[in-house]
Amino acid sequence: MLDKNGLNLLTRGKLKFTLNYHHGETTTKLYSNSYAGELINLVRIDSDAIQIALNSVNNESVVNKRFSPTRADRIFEENLQVVKIIKSINEVLGLLLEAELSGIEKPSPDDRKGYEKAIEAQRKTYREFGYAFQNAKVLMMIYADLDCPLEEKPAKILKIDNSFLDNAYQELCFVNEEKTKENKVVLSKGYLFESAANYLNYLLVRLILLSPNICTCQNCGRLFLAKTKKRTNYCSNKQPGSKKKCCEIGPKNRMKLQSTLFGFEDYDKAVERNYQRSIRSVHHHLTTPHVNRNDYRIWLEKAQKAKQQWIKQEISDDEYLSVVHELDDNDPD
Repeated sequence: MLDKNGLNLLTRGKLKFTLNYHHGETTTKLYSNSYAGELINLVRIDSDAIQIALNSVNNESVVNKRFSPTRADRIFEENLQVVKIIKSINEVLGLLLEAELSGIEKPSPDDRKGYEKAIEAQRKTYREFGYAFQNAKVLMMIYADLDCPLEEKPAKILKIDNSFLDNAYQELCFVNEEKTKENKVVLSKGYLFESAANYLNYLLVRLILLSPNICTCQNCGRLFLAKTKKRTNYCSNKQPGSKKKCCEIGPKNRMKLQSTLFGFEDYDKAVERNYQRSIRSVHHHLTTPHVNRNDYRIWLEKAQKAKQQWIKQEISDDEYLSVVHELDDNDPD
């Protein structure tokens, strides 16, 4: 029986796992997934929605000219409410934040320093989560769009950021009830996570270790796990209002745009160019960063959306190319 609140990840072979959530004496089974599938699901979360939720964290000063227990209590409680918004966006991340925040005790009414310390701990929790979420999203998008052999992708990702390797994870052994038979106990390895940031960093570690072939569909723009280790341009999902899959529609759409192949070439070159500029920003400590990771992530999302609109002829060539080359105007070279 676990005595800590948190998320228990129970390994199921090399590629899959089962998630359980522990709260007090209650254990709730959430779902089973693959590491690649979990990362893809998390990357699909609306970044703007997460940012709006984090912007709701109350950053008022606990002490103004005079300490007010009522105001300090209000700030403390409002910060706890933010986790409900995040839980509505993604249950697992919300539960992890809830577990982490539950470890911060509310001070006694007249304990000014206690309130200052507790509220800063709340804010630190949200800041670390926000950074880990954006970092996971940026690295996953770069990973999917890297134009190189699959075995080279982990090294390239580590060149951009290897800070997630510094995190420690609490490894535990659990009785595997599905495999345990009469007079025989089967143990399975698992991990206990008490913070959302640690969970996100752990998934990035698995990405590096397993090197799944995650690609960006050139038709619908969504991330997907390819069935082979070769670069795959189209997923097998059906498009809304159509019985055909992207892998059936995509090549035909590309054939129709043979006369405007410059758009594909410009896009691919821009992704690689801005990716290299983001590496230079991190590793050469430039006074004026060429492209920081967050700017690259925002641009890449915008460019992917514009590309799909261009393919569907919803925007003109000029509108599409203006998005593709948007960051070029900021290059000091």
